Amino acid sequence: MRRSLICGAAGLLAAFLLWPGWAVAFEGEGTVRIGGMWPLSGPASFFGKAAFGLASLAVDEINEAGGLVVGGKRVKLALYSQDEACVAEQGLAVVKRLATVDKVLFSLGPGCSSVAEPVFGTLQKKLDDRSDTGLQLLFFTDIATKFGLAKLSPWAFRNTPDEPGMYDFVVKYLKEKHPDFKTVMVSYESDFAHSAATWNIALKPALERHKHHQVVEVVDWRWLDNEFGAQVTRLRKANADIYFSLTHTPSTCPSLRELKRQRVRPKIVVGITSLAGTEVLQQCPDVAEGVIAPSNFAPITPRAKQVADKAWERYKADSNIHSVPAYENVHLMKGLIEKAGIKNTEESLLSDRRKVRDLLATVGTFQGVVGKITMRPEDDPVKPRDVDKDLLLVQIRSAKWDIFWVPDHLKQN
Repeated sequence: MRRSLICGAAGLLAAFLLWPGWAVAFEGEGTVRIGGMWPLSGPASFFGKAAFGLASLAVDEINEAGGLVVGGKRVKLALYSQDEACVAEQGLAVVKRLATVDKVLFSLGPGCSSVAEPVFGTLQKKLDDRSDTGLQLLFFTDIATKFGLAKLSPWAFRNTPDEPGMYDFVVKYLKEKHPDFKTVMVSYESDFAHSAATWNIALKPALERHKHHQVVEVVDWRWLDNEFGAQVTRLRKANADIYFSLTHTPSTCPSLRELKRQRVRPKIVVGITSLAGTEVLQQCPDVAEGVIAPSNFAPITPRAKQVADKAWERYKADSNIHSVPAYENVHLMKGLIEKAGIKNTEESLLSDRRKVRDLLATVGTFQGVVGKITMRPEDDPVKPRDVDKDLLLVQIRSAKWDIFWVPDHLKQN
């Protein structure tokens, strides 16, 4: 059961007109309400719509198998989705709606780190602190990747890439496999939280730590810029061996075309994690040929292929590093909800949220689509309530993402 709402008075009015059972107790309406907030409109909507599709697929699978059992009664999952549009102000309005109007048990998302940061800032900072009036709403994030976001609140959990670990691996891999490649040039989007964090918190420290590569040029532009001549001229003059393009598809494609126009030919191009989806293949497969990206997902197992095919068939949803976690999160939460002993009423909502939150905090290792995923504990000093999972390297070849490197234990699949 999926209910996609648009933020604002018109959407709220439509909700009341279409669903007369709005105020009925959840158990009475036969549902457990879960939420999702993603960029469903705007330039980041490719990933938001994909995550919505994968979450919807998981809800469908659970409901088609009979739903879940709460309080001895079999009920369905109802997904209340909201558009945060990658706009912080809209995200702040949406989180209040999910918490107090939609009254969801927990929420997926947000999609954009620039939205997740202020949204998580509205959540309670310390459990059981009666003086803290922050929202007590559990988030199990599937997209927002900026390192450290889960530290903002004990109500924030994430199944997202560990980019510092990913780029540490990439730098080490290049050092070992291509020791003659010594110079590096970098581009990133200064106004996009994920891009800037990937450079400042993930790649830059990795390069400094391994002490092998010399950074000879760093350029930046804005996420939705379309003119890159001056920056690419600097990259051409740098003529580095390795080019880290830490940008998203809207600026990656035109900037790669400008590199081609100016005949800039680095020996290796490494992209940002978010590049590892079909959006770049649709927009510029020619100039992106050969680009490598770290990822946590590729359809390399029978289960992964099945999920990807089913998501595309039902929702035209791309299965990628950011969307597949939405599917994994819903399936994991279904089991936790059944174990939590919730009452599933409006009156018990805060208590129910806390019960499910506490179970998620102790979940440990669970099964993902590709491999095992481990949730780090709340007292982890580096990344509490974040996950560890398998890293892959993928590369664009003939307008498709192919495996460039995979851990040995996954090669058997």
